Amino acid sequence: MNRPKKRLSQNFLTDSLVINKILNVVNPKEDERFFEIGAGKGALTKMFVGRVKVMESIEIDKDLLPKLKQLESSSNNLFIHEDNILRFNLDSLSENKHKYRIVGNLPYNISSKIMMWSFKNMKRIEDLHFMFQKEFGERLISNPGNKSYGRLSILTQYMFESFYLFKILPESFTPKPSVESIFIKFVPRQKKDINSPKVKKLQEVTHMLFSKRRKKISTSFKNILSQNELIDLRVNPDDRPELLGVRDFLRLTEYLLKKNNV
Repeated sequence: MNRPKKRLSQNFLTDSLVINKILNVVNPKEDERFFEIGAGKGALTKMFVGRVKVMESIEIDKDLLPKLKQLESSSNNLFIHEDNILRFNLDSLSENKHKYRIVGNLPYNISSKIMMWSFKNMKRIEDLHFMFQKEFGERLISNPGNKSYGRLSILTQYMFESFYLFKILPESFTPKPSVESIFIKFVPRQKKDINSPKVKKLQEVTHMLFSKRRKKISTSFKNILSQNELIDLRVNPDDRPELLGVRDFLRLTEYLLKKNNV
């Protein structure tokens, strides 16, 4: 019996009702290619593999691989990768540059890093369906004015269109986590590049403001933008950063790029 590993933040989804609900919501088609992050004990893998053209699954836990490899050997369209998702590039999967639908029950300790991985692999992604611990997932889709709203909220909402799908109770997992989870769909926005000057500057701006999120925007920008410049950009100098929407941050970003002749 494989015991869940705390260092890998493992909570295996075992509720068949939730698994079927995920299957219905994702609605896989027989001509589609899927990539699963964290195959675990194969609960989702088994449900998807018979319904899609190709199922690629990645798993880092060596103790789980023997049973996953057995499942792979009995399928003609399942490919198990023993690797760390953060080091894996979707470009390595095929020469034809197919797009993949991504699905996964993400460990809390690397959820933010996997979102960054998703940004870097966007050109190969059709959509994402991710399970997160509720607190983290809410950060990604949070609106301005909420405590959970921050840098990752802005970057995620700029790069992806997001859809809250449903909540998952702790009882659906083994071991039972102390918090609820949520299932979210993400669809890449067109022509967004994490390595573009615009997105790099957006990350600089959000870091600058949210590293001092209790301070007024004018205070954080005192050596960069004047109060008049902020007002011209329709930004209240006395506001805190969590009150600005994504479009506000984009106006600031674009103005700074122009000002610095980038």
